[in-house]
Amino acid sequence: MLHTIGGVLGYLFLVSLVIYYFNRSKDPLLSSKQIIGILAVKLIFGCIYGYLFLKVYHGDDTWLYHQESLEEYAWLKRNPWTFIVDLFTNGYHTNQSLSFFNSTNSFWKDLQYNILIKLLAIFNLFSFGDYYINTLFFNLITFWGHLYLFKICMRYFPSKKKILFALIFFFPPLLFWQSGIRKDGLVFVALTGCLYYFVLYIEEKKISSILKVFFFLILLFLIRNFVALSLFPPFIAFVVIQKLQKKQIFLINLFSLILCVALFFATNFGPEPLRLPKKMAERQGSFLDLKGNSFMLIDPLNQNFSSYANTFFTSLNHTFVRPYLSEGKSPLLLFAACETIFVWLLLLVALLNRRSLALLIKNPIINLLIFTALINYILIGYTVPFAGAIVRYRVIFEAFILIPLLIAIEINNPLVRRVSKIIGLKENRGNNN
Repeated sequence: MLHTIGGVLGYLFLVSLVIYYFNRSKDPLLSSKQIIGILAVKLIFGCIYGYLFLKVYHGDDTWLYHQESLEEYAWLKRNPWTFIVDLFTNGYHTNQSLSFFNSTNSFWKDLQYNILIKLLAIFNLFSFGDYYINTLFFNLITFWGHLYLFKICMRYFPSKKKILFALIFFFPPLLFWQSGIRKDGLVFVALTGCLYYFVLYIEEKKISSILKVFFFLILLFLIRNFVALSLFPPFIAFVVIQKLQKKQIFLINLFSLILCVALFFATNFGPEPLRLPKKMAERQGSFLDLKGNSFMLIDPLNQNFSSYANTFFTSLNHTFVRPYLSEGKSPLLLFAACETIFVWLLLLVALLNRRSLALLIKNPIINLLIFTALINYILIGYTVPFAGAIVRYRVIFEAFILIPLLIAIEINNPLVRRVSKIIGLKENRGNNN
């Protein structure tokens, strides 16, 4: 224990020195103290995450990844070359070029885990196999997910810096689930990085930005391919909205969604490995084969449009409404149920300022975030029948939805202004368009 604490504090001190050295611009978006504070809080949440799942839930995937990384660590020290080569072969001897969407027996499916496990193995070179020190290293990466999302918002809402800072960096569910060692943290970075550089490219037309978009999109595709595919409707809508200067936003979103849904089901006529409705149905089937205390009943999908239409409202219920308070059989599920109620209450309060909310939704950035969130809420509802997994998968997109709600609540709201003044969050008014 003393070794772990000493190692964590020692590396945190070294990281702090590096941050102070490189974050010396005259007007940084975040000060060095803020960055170090965020990392310290994420480290605490990450350690709580690991300890909770080890002692209370008797281990889960995060500890399984750690154990496998120790084996990879030994392999890395013994033969670094084969350690690297294995990332591109992983023991498969047949052609895996079209197994992108397979739920089992797929090089690409296994690659999602291998990327994380080999990354942890490299961390072990410096932590000597200590899970909690690795948590610090891992959060040096996931921090960028928060930062990219914050930078997106600051381009359009600079006067809301404090309230957005509080949400994006310190919203407890987002902190908790994005600070533990899981694939979700890498998804967070890849997703927000892709969104940020896409916006940057559309506005500034820099080649470097589009190259970064492709980098993050490929990374996201390798880790969670359907999330990567979900970005195409919002991206299409964003480009058209920018050209038409915010006119007919609803129709643009609807058209881009219908176009991509049509293409999704059109893949039924293509090669079997690329029939996306069938592959999503198989992904749901792999979840249905699992056992868990938070299982929620849903009809099995098949590749036909009718099966997706029949389960549409069930998927909405699973992601937007559940878990219910009555389903809080564990502390985490109870917390998630309260979290769902909290989001709905914020929506009701935001609707009291509906004119501001309506204007916000017309903002291209807010539209991009909400459209991305809604599509992924539906996809998660279709494929994941466990409330415990849903709350972890949806939390990134929940933050996307909370951004306009909090801004709408804050704008011209006397009660919020009074509370903000008391707790030191009073903002200077500026351009919010």
